[in-house]
Amino acid sequence: MHRLARWYGWLHGFLATVAAVLIAFIALGIATDVVMRNTGLGVLSWMLEAAEYALFVATLLGAPWVLRLGAHVRVDVLVAGLPRPLGRALDAAADLVGLAVALTITYYATAVAWRSAADGSRVIKEFIFPEWWIYAVVAVSGALIAVEFGVRLAAARHRPKGG
Repeated sequence: MHRLARWYGWLHGFLATVAAVLIAFIALGIATDVVMRNTGLGVLSWMLEAAEYALFVATLLGAPWVLRLGAHVRVDVLVAGLPRPLGRALDAAADLVGLAVALTITYYATAVAWRSAADGSRVIKEFIFPEWWIYAVVAVSGALIAVEFGVRLAAARHRPKGG
């Protein structure tokens, strides 16, 4: 079990690193394009589209890691004002809703990816690639988020009553 937990932690770290590299790519690529455009050296015509896809992928790959760290956007005003058992129950309910939403997203993204692959659909813009790649990223991210919500629910269930 410890090996699985270590691998799971490594996977989150790896995906967060990929997200960070993509964000760095966006920053450097856009800056380079602006400098080239303003100095008359031409343009990187593909940069805007690459930045769009990179932002999309970075967001989806980084989301499970952010949830694991508990660094996601959260409003604790209500929970902080409630008695501890009620606050914990509200946290668990939120995690259950998050799990349901993540599983729904995973299901539909997987279905759409399979259909897109079966149809041979392609994205044809500056880049040309199979459309299912986009949906596969959504499905993988949704699955990892669902696992993380499951881990949160299991951890809350095994937490001591006072903690």
